[in-house]
This record gives sequence, structure tokens and C-alpha cells, in this order.
Amino acid sequence: MPNFDLQSTVNNKNLIDYGLFTVLNSTAVNTLINLTELEASDKLINIKLRNTRWLGYTKNSVIGYKGTSKLTSDGLTEAASYTIWIEEFKDKERRFKKQFPLSTVSQTQYDAMLSLYADTNTFNKVGTSNREFQILEFIQDRKWDYVATALTLSGANRTNRQAEAKLLVLGDYGTYKDRTYIKEEGIQTLIKEYSTAQMNDLQKKQAEYVYYAETNRFLPNMIESRKRILAKQLS
Repeated sequence: MPNFDLQSTVNNKNLIDYGLFTVLNSTAVNTLINLTELEASDKLINIKLRNTRWLGYTKNSVIGYKGTSKLTSDGLTEAASYTIWIEEFKDKERRFKKQFPLSTVSQTQYDAMLSLYADTNTFNKVGTSNREFQILEFIQDRKWDYVATALTLSGANRTNRQAEAKLLVLGDYGTYKDRTYIKEEGIQTLIKEYSTAQMNDLQKKQAEYVYYAETNRFLPNMIESRKRILAKQLS
């Protein structure tokens, strides 16, 4: 079998020239702020939520916004899921700020590195065992184009890492998607899987609960006794 030796260093040969692209927010990219004064921007939080998506019922051991650890037999509404997710995210952010080596960074540098840390529990490296880039020195030397190149080339969780690279050096946070829209996407997924019998008994109960809690309506073909239980439970 062929042995593909993927390069796991960034140098002048594979460095991506981000000068060819348009910087969407030069202030957010270039203005340095004390680390202690920074918090995750609303735009970063929106990236994390829309890439994660909301699921009101348990599927593959995941419920709510993926990564939430507090499962419930009733299912999780979008608001409850967000409350759990943001608490966990802010906890990670506090740990990140204690460890990050720079005392000043721009908002986009902060957001990108926090995003990586929140997903992987490290900002020292990115990638997989097959192709892992060590990026701590690049961060310490403020070689952000090198960091962005490593994020883009790492191959692990490609969508998230490429999004971080673009926001890091270009201030590009992608298309904002309101939580109301994210919730509606989750509800439509719920309806589809419920109506096409893709759920087990637990998932069906969770879906019925969440759909009624979110819309004050019943899913189609529910039995009357179950409707009465939900109406009483959520009255």
C-alpha cells in the first residue's frame, strides 16, 4: 500500500497567502486588547451553535447542543439546551484564559484560539495522529498566518478549523444564523425523523415532549392518552 507522508509543518512552501483575500473587519483582526478584558464574541458563539445544531432528543448519546453533558429523559428544549451549553462553554473559556500565553490579542485571535480550545482542550497543536501541527510557537511569535495555515491544512474537523482560520486572519465569521432559525431547523429534523419512524420509544417520547413544549402543538398521530399526559405535564 502507498505510504502518504503528509507534511505536518508550516513553511514558506505551504504557507497560505491570506493577503490575497479580503479582510472583512480590520479593527477586530488588528486591534490588540488585554486578555483579561476579552470575552467570546456573539459572532463566535453563533458559529459554535450553528455548526453544532440543536437536537431536542437523544441521538448517538447526544442531546441538546452537542457536547451537553446533562441528559434528561424528557428531552431538552432549545432554551434549556443553550443554558447548559453556554455554562459549559464559559467554563472552558475561564480555563483557556488562565493558560493562554499572550497578554494581549485581537478579538479574532482570541475567538479563533478559544474556539479551538473549546473543541480540543488545547491550543498547542491541531490535527490528528496522522497530521498534527504544533502551533504554540507560532502563537507566541504572533505568526497568525502560520496558525491559520495549520488550522486549514490539519484536516481534523475540517469545517470548524477552516472557519477558525478565516475568522482569525480575515475577521470572517460566516453567515449569522439566529437561534430562532437554529431551533426551527431542529424542529424540522425532529418532525421528519418522528414521522418516518426513525426513532426508538425513548426518542419518540422525548420528541413529543420537546415539540409540544416548543410549539404548544402535538406531533401527528399521537395517541390521546399521551396528549393528555403532555398537556398536564406542561400546563
